[in-house]
Amino acid sequence: MMSVFSSKAEKVFIYVFFFIALGIPLFFYENTFYVNKVSTMLILSIFVMSLDYLVGKTGLITLGHAMFYGLGGYLFAIMVPEYEEVNFWIYTFYIMVASAVIALIVGFIVLRTSGIYMIMITLALAQMTFYFFADSTEFGGLDGLFIYIKPETSIFGLNFLDLDNEIHFYYLCLLSLLNCYVFFKITLQSRFGRVINAIKDNPERATALGYNIFHFRLIAYVLSSSLAAYAGYLFALQYGFVNPTMMAWDVSATALVMAILGGLGTVFGAILGVFVYESLHYGIEHMTQYWMFWMGSLIIIMVLALRNGIAGLIEQIAVGKRK
Repeated sequence: MMSVFSSKAEKVFIYVFFFIALGIPLFFYENTFYVNKVSTMLILSIFVMSLDYLVGKTGLITLGHAMFYGLGGYLFAIMVPEYEEVNFWIYTFYIMVASAVIALIVGFIVLRTSGIYMIMITLALAQMTFYFFADSTEFGGLDGLFIYIKPETSIFGLNFLDLDNEIHFYYLCLLSLLNCYVFFKITLQSRFGRVINAIKDNPERATALGYNIFHFRLIAYVLSSSLAAYAGYLFALQYGFVNPTMMAWDVSATALVMAILGGLGTVFGAILGVFVYESLHYGIEHMTQYWMFWMGSLIIIMVLALRNGIAGLIEQIAVGKRK
């Protein structure tokens, strides 16, 4: 696992973060509100990480990523028999495959455009999906669909996690985030990842070398969208429902802000961006009724001051200490 780190600063952050994260339920055992809050942040970190991979590493800017975030929850609510307990791992496989197929179809459409045109078409498709579910009485309209029974997690008859238990669910989210992080890092350091970097830096030269950039971008789009759907699946399980607001364009925009704030293209910056943004949001919201003004002002100042995000600041500090 040591080889997946790009720098010493990243390695230190990841070790410190997961060490602290492992102990959070021990400190808030009597107050599960904070455990649930951090669980939500872990889920959002997976979602923002998937967007950071798409935008920061592949160079594909989208305002429709939340479509897959919402679809992850809807796919589970639609697939699962009502009032029947199903296996978490089996339905995770179903949802990942289904979301990958949908992403493949959507990718064939949106990746034939680029730049502002891709932003507009992904936004249009996401809004179409939003209004489809919002206006559909079969899928609950704006109220969405409820998940009455959470899945069981047995493997070969052994059940290690109870998803109705907030602490158990928290550790599932933490494990999921770690797995997604390692997956992205291994992917980026593979031959596929090196080609993706080359395509982002100079698509004309990559084409001249014989690489089909459309195929590589499509694979990256499918991977990113599938993991966004997995994050939405976890979110739906945590709160027991899914509704169209998960697909709204502002969810994609907020995730993009988190990725930029953390450090676009750094992967671990996605975690930083989510935790800083959500912590500021929670703190300022409880301090003043004008929290949106102060929140927006702070975000603008931080983005202007930290051109490479919070991850970039950590890298600078680490380099400065070595000097």
